Amino acid sequence: MIGLSKINKSTVIVTVLILAAVLIFATNVKFELRAEKKGLSALPQQEESAPSQKGAVAQLPKDSDFKSMAETGILRLKVDDKTGHFMVEDKRNNNVYRSYPNPEFWAQEKISENWKKHLASPLMVQYVDFSKSILQPKETNIGAEGGKVKEVQAIPGGFSLTYELPESGFTIPIEVKIEQDYIETKIVREGIKETKMGLVWVRLFPFFGAEYSAGQDGYMFIPDGAGALIHFKDNQLNVNKLYDESVYGPDNTFAGLSNNRNKIIMPVFGMKTGSKGFLAVLQDGEEYANIVAAPSGVLSNYNWVTTTMNFRSSFLQFTSRNSPDEWGFIDYNKNELFGSDRVVRYYILDRQQTDYVGMAQKYREYLMKDKGVKPVEAKNTNIPMHVDVIGGDSEKGLVTDRYINLTNTNDVTQMMNSLSDKGVGNMSITYMGWQQNGYSAFGQSLPVDKRIGGDKGMKSLIDNAHSKGFPIYLDTEYGLNNTGAGGFDEKFNAVVNLAGRKLTLNSLYNNSRVPVVSDKFVEEAVKKDLNKYKELGVDGLAVNRIGQRLFSDYNTSYGSHRDEARDVQERVLKNIKEVLGGVQGNKSSFFALPNVNHIQNLVYDHSYDLFTDEAVPFAQIAAHGLITYSSEYANNRQEDINDFLRDIEYGAIPSFIFSRAETKEFVNAYGIRYYNTHFTNWESFAVEQYKRYNEALGDVQNQFIMDHKTLAPNVKETSYANGKRIIVNYSLNPYQDGNTVVPAQNFAVIRGGANR
Repeated sequence: MIGLSKINKSTVIVTVLILAAVLIFATNVKFELRAEKKGLSALPQQEESAPSQKGAVAQLPKDSDFKSMAETGILRLKVDDKTGHFMVEDKRNNNVYRSYPNPEFWAQEKISENWKKHLASPLMVQYVDFSKSILQPKETNIGAEGGKVKEVQAIPGGFSLTYELPESGFTIPIEVKIEQDYIETKIVREGIKETKMGLVWVRLFPFFGAEYSAGQDGYMFIPDGAGALIHFKDNQLNVNKLYDESVYGPDNTFAGLSNNRNKIIMPVFGMKTGSKGFLAVLQDGEEYANIVAAPSGVLSNYNWVTTTMNFRSSFLQFTSRNSPDEWGFIDYNKNELFGSDRVVRYYILDRQQTDYVGMAQKYREYLMKDKGVKPVEAKNTNIPMHVDVIGGDSEKGLVTDRYINLTNTNDVTQMMNSLSDKGVGNMSITYMGWQQNGYSAFGQSLPVDKRIGGDKGMKSLIDNAHSKGFPIYLDTEYGLNNTGAGGFDEKFNAVVNLAGRKLTLNSLYNNSRVPVVSDKFVEEAVKKDLNKYKELGVDGLAVNRIGQRLFSDYNTSYGSHRDEARDVQERVLKNIKEVLGGVQGNKSSFFALPNVNHIQNLVYDHSYDLFTDEAVPFAQIAAHGLITYSSEYANNRQEDINDFLRDIEYGAIPSFIFSRAETKEFVNAYGIRYYNTHFTNWESFAVEQYKRYNEALGDVQNQFIMDHKTLAPNVKETSYANGKRIIVNYSLNPYQDGNTVVPAQNFAVIRGGANR
């Protein structure tokens, strides 16, 4: 039977091939098999979907084509009105920045004509054809469609114009102007017109400052984690090296591929090329932006970094109301374009400030001038220790959930007094799991669970802490709700996606899905509760999802688009700060910075992609002196010595999490999974660690970081505005710097010295 089966299969295959050959000859159809061109076979699918390129060969504008449009004390702006490209001259040093790739290497670029037209274009777009049953995104550009530049006009500080793409049918107005030391580009949202296709995204001047790897000291800065560098180097074509991430993290309301990268918390990117450098800050519309970086050898031989401004996103449409998630198809909302204007500022850096430190300092200046972030005040000469304490949680019981009492208010008072008596001169205490049924009861507010002391016990703790000058914060989670607290009803008050489904997150260890609360409902709930917190005497609230994650919300009563959700969250944080005095964030995005005074778990590393070469403390350089921040808990570190040294290098304050209960008492808790919290086991270690942090950072807690550099392999130096320098030696051998010797896996403090 087996042999007969094989014979039958072979006969069928031969018959099919003969019939196909007859059909080909009968219809005179010509088929041609071609070998794949080297380097192009690996291009991403979205790039292959671009339509065939038409018109003249791709070329860059000539310097003689530009005419002056505006000038400041630092910059001079010129425009080519035939293409809409611009040039900017830095009058401090005669450096020239172009909105297109460096023409010096244009003749060497041997990529396909399709992508060469992308490189030469001031505008790239992606679109879908809503007349098709399957919505396959495609990309095009001005050159590919023989597009037009119309209505070029002078405006204060620069020019405006309109791009027309005749084949796809888009009209996109833009503005470019200079102010002080930056160039500002704008996509004017209200002027965008669609006629044939649906606009998905726009990249405006995507190859601003694009450079070849020509042996110069150069790198791209991307906001991966705390910051990462992609150094210029000669690469062969390799599409696995493309960085493309959403600002403030992915929007879970829409379908998308997930990965293990750190979310972007800062809407910035930059590039250094020899004595030239810029920092780009997304000023408006960043909630709908991706940051894209492509090293040399990825799609072209230029290094380039840009932003993709999204105007639509795909979502999963379901075949019926109750169908499972896998029974759906990818769709786009035909009748909606996201957001308002899209504005990017390119800050032009002077010769001495073109590195990542100069970029971070410029961003800190921006946060202060444009976002109103105020420098921190050091009210105590000792650095604060950030202490989280776990009150209670729940676990599965025989019939109903069982409550676990981990730390009552009297326990916290004893811990605080003991640490203070042993030399911890300053601490900030955050009480977690104080609410009814403990940490995993999201959305709950006062009163405090009676099993850990109730409101009376909490008030006594607060009074005791205040007598020592220590603030008390209560940890809250208003952005998720699984208790119905505050009148929350998932049917009416949860975030809803375009397909009408409620958004939930898997935030607990019993794998139950927790509803995500509409931000406008959060705002109402917080307003109702603030006076109760104030009466109790707390110094502020610790928040989690609020200030951290943004979602588009199509709830008909409480909905908000992603940019509006940011505005709502900012109002919530501001309200808490004004009424109670303080807000602590957790893994917060930097849009929360004006309204938080501390960030716990501030990201400190990069995502270890193959294309990134070096992690840098960009976020910490920008934030130090504006807020305090800490990394992971010292008693839950992965690598104790290295993680401690990194905190010293990055200027982070010490952070611990404690409980009276031993680990064995809460191993099955729904919300708590910290296995080294028993205070008795960690008290002596915490006191010793605190003294070392205080030695290094006590007198710089309100100082700006002025420099950060590598002195030798695994040896870093951080310099502060008051002249203090800290050398951190991660290596297994001592390091000597003049008369200063830094022992292996240790640090040395040098007071005074020249600033950057």
